[in-house]
Amino acid sequence: MVNSKLNQKGFALILSMVMLLAMTLMGSVLLMNASSQSKVTGKSESSRQTFLSAETGVEAARRWLSIEAATGNLPKNGSSSVGTLCKFQLDDTYKIAGDDGTSGRGIKMTSELGVTNRNEKLIYDNQSFLWFTTEHTTTNYKGTGIGGGIGGGTGYVGGGGNMTSYLYKVFACGKGPGSSNAYTRTLIEAIVGINK
Repeated sequence: MVNSKLNQKGFALILSMVMLLAMTLMGSVLLMNASSQSKVTGKSESSRQTFLSAETGVEAARRWLSIEAATGNLPKNGSSSVGTLCKFQLDDTYKIAGDDGTSGRGIKMTSELGVTNRNEKLIYDNQSFLWFTTEHTTTNYKGTGIGGGIGGGTGYVGGGGNMTSYLYKVFACGKGPGSSNAYTRTLIEAIVGINK
């Protein structure tokens, strides 16, 4: 009977050590999983911000085209051409009708958004965009019931009469921080129409 009690005391020590080892392994696995999830979430957020920067580039190009058209100056393709943007090979070489004017440096999101808050500057200071536009096509519509379109803002273009639509291709690239000192890049191609 005395011998049986001695064996039980040793068993409790071994059992507690095994439980401690199991709990340590479970904690380590949970910590590695949380770290991995944090990296995935950070990468996803960076990609989303970069896409939004590229969309801001499309909007900046659309604003520029609207201002040019309002002054009676419909941009025409010049002699300069582009075949790559943000290290993306474009499907063709395009003549430039207009660009962001930064010679490839890009526009920082802090400048575009007018960010003055120090914490927000930490987020947006590493985000930038580039854009250029090229003439796409010109289409003439005549008669009634020709349809219409909704442009940016609140303007609605109604059908009827004669209308000419000048279409421009806009290429915009968003750049933001990535991993290993590399940039995350997103390229967007959009068609913007100016109706006259």
